[in-house]
Amino acid sequence: MFQPLYVIGIDCGTSGAGFAGFSVDQVNDDPKWRRYECCDQWPGQPVASLKNLSALLVTAEGEVLSWGHAARHRALNQTGGPDAPRYYAGFKMQLMEQPIVQEVEGEHTGEQRAVGVEEGGEEVRTGGMSVLERPLRWVERSPQQQAELLTVELLKRVREKALTQIAASGYLEEDVRYCLTVPAIFGDSDNQRVRRLAIKAGFPAEDGRLVLAREPEAAVHSARLHSVRVPGGDDSSAGSLTDPDRRIVVLDGGGGTVDFAAYKNDNEGHLVEIGLVNGARLGSNELNARFEDRLLVDRFGKPELIERLKQEAPEAMLEMAEAWERGKLDFGPDTDTPIKVGLPTAVNRRLGAAVRKRVGRKQRGVTDAIIVTPEEVRDLFDTVVPEILELLDEQLAEVKDDGGAQPVVLMVGGFSNSAYLQHAVKEHLAGRALVLVPPEPGNAVLYGAAHYAYAPQTRARRARFTYGIAVCSDFVPGVDPEEARRVTRKGRVYCATRFGKIVTCGDIVDTAKEIGESYTPIEGHLEGMEIALHTSTEDDPRYVTDPGCRRVGTIKVDLRDVMDIHLEDRHVDVRLSFGETEIKVRAIIRSTGQEAACTVDFASDY
Repeated sequence: MFQPLYVIGIDCGTSGAGFAGFSVDQVNDDPKWRRYECCDQWPGQPVASLKNLSALLVTAEGEVLSWGHAARHRALNQTGGPDAPRYYAGFKMQLMEQPIVQEVEGEHTGEQRAVGVEEGGEEVRTGGMSVLERPLRWVERSPQQQAELLTVELLKRVREKALTQIAASGYLEEDVRYCLTVPAIFGDSDNQRVRRLAIKAGFPAEDGRLVLAREPEAAVHSARLHSVRVPGGDDSSAGSLTDPDRRIVVLDGGGGTVDFAAYKNDNEGHLVEIGLVNGARLGSNELNARFEDRLLVDRFGKPELIERLKQEAPEAMLEMAEAWERGKLDFGPDTDTPIKVGLPTAVNRRLGAAVRKRVGRKQRGVTDAIIVTPEEVRDLFDTVVPEILELLDEQLAEVKDDGGAQPVVLMVGGFSNSAYLQHAVKEHLAGRALVLVPPEPGNAVLYGAAHYAYAPQTRARRARFTYGIAVCSDFVPGVDPEEARRVTRKGRVYCATRFGKIVTCGDIVDTAKEIGESYTPIEGHLEGMEIALHTSTEDDPRYVTDPGCRRVGTIKVDLRDVMDIHLEDRHVDVRLSFGETEIKVRAIIRSTGQEAACTVDFASDY
């Protein structure tokens, strides 16, 4: 196992990206003595912050001119036009729209191929062709293709900045372990995609040098290590987030999503995931979208005008969006003053007399700004807050304690800075849960990622699905479907669609435990095994074709080194570990004890 001399946690969120790290030594082995080494000074940054903007300025040919605050500053001051460099932000969640791995299905027992990034490779592939090889100008690429390449470029720059900073302390790149955070709602294929894009960006591919952590998990990990106190009726009854059986629900409000995950402490003080992760695209950026499609459409009258303004004056529209962003976070439940979003000159001169007259009529004569009344702000919040509270109730129901002890709801993420959201959550949960907001909710995930890289503490997870493998079992006449009947060269009749269960939905799986079975090739001439990995929403499916079952990936095992062994002795022990953020697979040739070359590719729509 790789032993780092330095660890770096990286949080590349929808809105901001930053890093924090520690050296690995006896002092830092005790979490309470760790002191973060971060960067809070970025080019073009207006105020000190641990995160730069997750943004890039890109030419029509795809050249990245600058990133972060520097990209924003340059975008706001450049000359506009159809060929002007474009400013890109908020692209992270588009990674879920169209994956870079595409699966080609054949017969059930036939070949299944995946087109993706080879480990350590140089290209991101979509549909069999490198995105970099496509004869398209950058602006002609789909949003999903752009998001993939933008993510690579952003990760590359954050990594380079982190390495430059720690180099001054005498550490080299080969000394470092990284932890990269991912949204809780990302599935196995999404996490695999993030890893492949990170490797493309220069992160190490070696096992143990790049770990992934779910964002809520990182946040609660940080809070636990910082000895956050849980208030009681008096000082003597105050508790800790590390108390045995303490149940914690994390509300992680980011720019793109609001995610929920639940944990409890076991008697040894370890963190155990107990709830099924849920979440939705209800983050801060959704309010920005509502601001555009409701407020601006109401004032300007036509959605087409807003789209034209975004094309012709993107910098000015960005300026308006940021003014709204600042105003909405400060807005509280008792705020009785409107939010004023100034109209930049580049927007105002494109409105025309008729639109300006409409704006004035809607706003009692004010034409140089968009005036958002308190009632309108509340209406916008109410497009996302009720759904957030509904998902929170679902998560609390998952972790209900029959003993009656109140759980703790920990609010983290940039959106948790919102006074309105904080009030709504506290009011909704009054008498049912204790609500805590750390001093820097927007940095909780970043801090946790650094601690997670140093010493991961989550020891168990709850399986989201029933996982199993398509196995070939003896055919049962009158029970097994005829269409699944197969015959080997030696005349054995078998059913090719049995569901060989490994983990049941809802099972709590120890992080250190590997689970699996032994398998043998169905035919002696086969030089490899392609094992189909399936999930099911049911506890005990009989066939991989049952309702609720789907093929989510392929495990490939190379058997060329054991072809001289008799078929009946050519057993392969396939071991899956579900405890970490990603599902990992090992294959061991039982007769030799050697580990066989093994890969797992998750299906593109999983």
